[in-house]
Parts: sequence; C-alpha cells; structure tokens
Amino acid sequence: MPKKKTVLRVNGRQHELVLDPNVSLLQALRDLGYTDVKNGCEIGECGACAVLLDGTAVNSCMVLAWQANGAEIVTNAGLGTLDKPHPIQEAFADVGAVQCGYCTPGMVISTKALLDRIPNPSESEIREALSGNLCRCTGYGQIIEAVQLAASRLQAERLAVAAVRSLQESGEASHRGECGDDGSRSPSGPGAAAGAVAGSRPLTGENVAPPPAALTGEAAPRDQLLRRGGERR
Repeated sequence: MPKKKTVLRVNGRQHELVLDPNVSLLQALRDLGYTDVKNGCEIGECGACAVLLDGTAVNSCMVLAWQANGAEIVTNAGLGTLDKPHPIQEAFADVGAVQCGYCTPGMVISTKALLDRIPNPSESEIREALSGNLCRCTGYGQIIEAVQLAASRLQAERLAVAAVRSLQESGEASHRGECGDDGSRSPSGPGAAAGAVAGSRPLTGENVAPPPAALTGEAAPRDQLLRRGGERR
C-alpha cells in the first residue's frame, strides 16, 4: 500500500510525515518523542494513550495517523509544564492521585475533555467520563477527588477573570461618560452642576444648594458624621 503524507499538529508544533497507512496515531506520536502518550493495551481498553483530537478525548491506539491529518492534537505534556502545571495536573498531584503514573496522562486528558464540556460535573458524570481509563494503583478515590478539586479551581479562575473584566468595562464606561462624543472631556464638579441647573431654570434661592457646613462653620448633622465614619472604616 502506498505511503500517506500526513501533517500532525501536536501541542502547537507541526510535523510533516510520510507514513504507512496502517501506522496508528499512538505509534506516530511516540516515534516523534511524545512519550507522555503511554502504550498500554493497544486495543482501546485502558485509556493510557488518550489525547485530545480537536478537543475530543480519543484513544490514539484506535486512530490511524493519517486520520488525524491537519487536526489539533494535545497530549498531557501540552497542557502544562513542571514549572507551570495545568490546574488539572496540579490537582492530581495535590490529592495523591498519581502513584505509578502510567495511567495519569490519559486520566488528565479525559478530565480536560470533561471539564471543557461540563465545568461543574457531578460525581456520577466524573465516573462516567473516566470509565474508559483504567488504574491499578489508586482505587479511583483520589482520582475522583482530583477532578472535583480541579473543577473548583478552574471555576475560581473563571470568576476572577470575569471580575477583572467587569471592573475594566466599568472603568471604560465611566471614562466614556466623562468625555463627549468628540473625545473632549465633559465639565464636571460643582460648577458643571450649577451650569446644568442654570440651563434649565433661573437660579433662585429655591434651586441653589446651600454651601457645605465645612465652609459656613456650622456643625454637620450627627447622622452625616456617623455615615462618613462608617464609609472610612
């Protein structure tokens, strides 16, 4: 059978290959040096070779390399590094869900696919998503805890990012309110307020606000002082 020209895009890198049509994606990835993709059963049962293929978790032993031509492939190593691990990888380490480590890359990949689809999964949804990943060390308890911890940390990150974005948008809206359509700064302060009143009706004793107590020497009402004290605290 003629060889096939194949382009594999792995963790942001592009590899142009000429392969036999029966070469699996697992074999091609490991030959390229992506040994974090583990070779377990080679029949799609253990999940150790799982990778993300255009965002979907697949067993790379069950995919021919040419079938992944041009697709975006992400392995466990593509999610994070030792210096800056992905929150999922960090959670697995923090709760002791890593023992021999052979199944861990596939577990991490399946978890990533799950949390991309369901940010806050139930325990039954976690167990279903990981049902194709076998582990002979942990008994799965710590793995479930790791997924739950990763979900909560990722949710906290999303909330923090949303809060920062909201503050930025609020600041931009405030800036637009202070400037006119032509970019010129609109007048502000007591003078502008008085001008606005003057433009609507004549200034009289009825519509001119009295000066603040600090300028007249009069004591401010006690409830105002208490309110200001509370604001300072």
